[in-house]
Amino acid sequence: MNVNANEKSYLIHLISAAINEKKADKPPENLNWELVYKLACFHSVSNMIYYSTRNLEDTYKPPKDIGEKMYFDYKKAMAREATQHLMVEMLLEKFEENKIECMPLKGYIIKHLYPSADMRTMGDVDILYKEEKTPLVREIMKNVGYALENKGDKHEKYYKKPCITIEMHKILTDNMEPYLSYYKNIWEKVINREQSEYIYKLSKEDFYIYLVVHYTIHFKKYGSGIRNIIDIFMYNKHFKNELDLEYIKSQLGKLNLLEFEKNSRALANMWFNGETKNKDFDKLYIEMGDYILSSGVYGTVKNGALLSLIENDVKEIDSKKAKHMFGLRLFFPPLKKMKKIFKVLNVLPFLLPVFWIIRLILGFLYRKDRSIKRLETVYSAKEIDLKKLKDLYERVGIFN
Repeated sequence: MNVNANEKSYLIHLISAAINEKKADKPPENLNWELVYKLACFHSVSNMIYYSTRNLEDTYKPPKDIGEKMYFDYKKAMAREATQHLMVEMLLEKFEENKIECMPLKGYIIKHLYPSADMRTMGDVDILYKEEKTPLVREIMKNVGYALENKGDKHEKYYKKPCITIEMHKILTDNMEPYLSYYKNIWEKVINREQSEYIYKLSKEDFYIYLVVHYTIHFKKYGSGIRNIIDIFMYNKHFKNELDLEYIKSQLGKLNLLEFEKNSRALANMWFNGETKNKDFDKLYIEMGDYILSSGVYGTVKNGALLSLIENDVKEIDSKKAKHMFGLRLFFPPLKKMKKIFKVLNVLPFLLPVFWIIRLILGFLYRKDRSIKRLETVYSAKEIDLKKLKDLYERVGIFN
């Protein structure tokens, strides 16, 4: 998304004012409010910046049509948060009654650290549970009005009108290592939520580690947006005098995430606390920040395609070879991946070529545009751009 520096920096300023509960400065001259709003929507923070813009002097407020859109997003987020919270707490009560071990994750927990919980929007609510309870979970979800929309190895997705999507997770992360191994015995790390026997939570330290891991996974796959950096800032701001930093460092060290967490936290402090280091570090954080601003809430197809070219070739990029390998993996995934899509291959793996053809037909019918966009992105990528992206990932601490 192409947005000028003025609009980027003022959006960050508006977010900072909102989460720090301060009055925003007047906007720079010739600010394009429409671009500010579009960028805020791209990162799902348009409701958040309403808190800042509503306190601007009338002379400096956004145009009426933009202001009305922000107000609508703010009211919508308030209603959504209230509905989500009520429905999820009712669901957790059902799980408690039926002795289903579970643990709400991510946004549902961290939203309480924001000045107002509705600032931290959520597309869905994530809950971890013990996989052996799946039949009982399905029965309860059906009984309370949720429709099962998607079954998967990692999670099952449920929906209930008007706006509640629940992802019931069987594992805490995806299959990316070393995170999968680290969380293999996650139920040994949990502690009971207050006044609950079967609803759990992580310690303050383990929740922060998970926050960083989840953010890292997004960053590695597609890039990641502003909201993860805000979460990191809010968590450190809220618990800065309570965290066992030595434990956090030791665990992040095991996951090779010390450098990335440090740089992400430094960027958060630069954006929302006005902290600077020195010219070299500030340059890195400016580059990191620009990349995040271009990524949207969950990253982009373009980022994902480019990252797939360099993820398996960190030391030396052979762009032609990488592009051809990407094309082959896109159209002919390995058996391990295909087994997750077509369960029959777990029993009849020799049918892999047949299901490659079936997958190609389905992709052409339902995902043609996305696949074409990914291919176009990959084959038009210049080697210098790949090297710049690889260099940025190395310097922020992803490839080290």
